[in-house]
Amino acid sequence: MKLTADQIAKIESSLSDGNIYYDDIRAELVDHIASRVEDAMEAGIPYERALIEVRKEINPATFQMKLLVASHLGFVKTIASNMLKGSVVLKGILLFAVWVLIINFFEYSPEVAEKHVKTISISTTLGLVLMWFWAGLLKNSQTLSVGNTLWLMICISQFALNLDLIVWLGLSPQIGIYMITFLLSLLYIAGLSEVVLQTKKVRTT
Repeated sequence: MKLTADQIAKIESSLSDGNIYYDDIRAELVDHIASRVEDAMEAGIPYERALIEVRKEINPATFQMKLLVASHLGFVKTIASNMLKGSVVLKGILLFAVWVLIINFFEYSPEVAEKHVKTISISTTLGLVLMWFWAGLLKNSQTLSVGNTLWLMICISQFALNLDLIVWLGLSPQIGIYMITFLLSLLYIAGLSEVVLQTKKVRTT
């Protein structure tokens, strides 16, 4: 049994208490509640009673948190798989080449180069994420999740890509800094491409 526009509007108004912050999650929750109410009405339960019972069973904050966690985990996998795409690898190589030119031009030692590369990568990512938030995309959970995920992956990489560890494994400091720089460049491009993709999707909907 399909709900009327007025019945759906009543579901939407019942979620106006501020527990759901993101517009896309709100729309998904309305669809979920509507589907559950329709099933209850098919079983002979009146609309008003069905809505009350379904609303008691669903915690909007928990529903939102589950979707956000799933989105973040999904984007970790997506960004990681993006790192294997040819176009991303090519752009990552170009960014890496720029870094190598800078490192060699200023004759940075591997230790100093590591600090500069990591500092600039994390500050640039933070700046881009903040600019993207200010662009009015904070109300969409997908754009929020992909921005958060890129930021978290860049932060974690600061510890995972460690020059001392690479040297301890037997590689030279020079090879180590090139390895760190290339992987950071690749991660940055892979994440940024997904941020752009998700932003375009929001802009066109």
